[in-house]
Amino acid sequence: MSTPARPLRVALDVSATRLGSAGVARTIVQLGDALDARTDVDVIRLGLGTPPKSGSAARRALALRLDLEWYPHGVRREAAARGADVLHLPLPRGPLSPGSPPTIITVHDLAVVRYPETLSGWNRHYSQRTLRRVLTAADAIVAVSDDTAADLAAFAPALSDRVHVIPNGVEEFWSVPAEAPDVAAPYVLAVGTPEPRKNLARLVQAMQRRQTAGAPEQLVLVGADGWGADEFPTVPWLHRLGRVDDRTLRSLYQHAAAVVVPSLHEGSGLPVLEAFAAGAPVAAAKVGALPETAGDAAILFDPLDIRALAAAIDEAIVDRDRLIPLGHAHAKAATWSAAAERYVALYNSLH
Repeated sequence: MSTPARPLRVALDVSATRLGSAGVARTIVQLGDALDARTDVDVIRLGLGTPPKSGSAARRALALRLDLEWYPHGVRREAAARGADVLHLPLPRGPLSPGSPPTIITVHDLAVVRYPETLSGWNRHYSQRTLRRVLTAADAIVAVSDDTAADLAAFAPALSDRVHVIPNGVEEFWSVPAEAPDVAAPYVLAVGTPEPRKNLARLVQAMQRRQTAGAPEQLVLVGADGWGADEFPTVPWLHRLGRVDDRTLRSLYQHAAAVVVPSLHEGSGLPVLEAFAAGAPVAAAKVGALPETAGDAAILFDPLDIRALAAAIDEAIVDRDRLIPLGHAHAKAATWSAAAERYVALYNSLH
């Protein structure tokens, strides 16, 4: 009798979860959970540790240590020492030269190439110096959207044969009914780390237009640990909640009059999928991968046009009965189990 093949040992770097809980950090956790649910994969999490306090010297030191030592050198050493068959780095940070075990890099967007002014100084400087080397050293590159794959093809055409498109998923968690949040309704919700690329200043101006026109909805902003965020007016209709736990966020999604994603660029758009799953109508910028993620289930607008942004929010609220079922259908098709299936196939192709 033949011995059953052992599960594939996949080293998954989760160090980014020590620096934040949104965006890429959230996708790392959710992909890891989907891989854990399989019997053919043994997930070895690398880079675990206690998150330093936001804004602290310890947090800044950790970010530097990860960029200067862990990603270029330590993560591969640790993966090899733990007997990993494949190393998966779920953001474009990693070894600067080929080696063993084989490495997969996930690229969520190429904002550092297309919109470098929207990144913090260190992130921009480090990424511009290392990105091409990291991609060249990787055995496979995953783009989370066709839009990001096209950006990669333009940036590094010689590496196109290594690029595989595997969209992010969304958890069923967001569709579980939640109690109303402790926020006065009605409100429009925006979710994301406050930074220039999120275009929140124009969103606030659009909401001011709506307030002037008599619209009843307030604006709720969720997200923390940003940089270079705009100063917003102190007005009774604007509420900045900072970071909230997932249960609170689910409640905010489900009871929002609309969710708006006004970003200047996104390589995927996780809040769009979360809002779809939660049953909220969505207005999203028609840039980057947002139209690809939203399909026909959201109202799209030019993020540079404040008048168009305000009108799109109005339309999403009025058209909610049509948009919500379309959004649910998109969310049901975008599962993390499906993403994990494609990642495992890629892992096996390298082992």
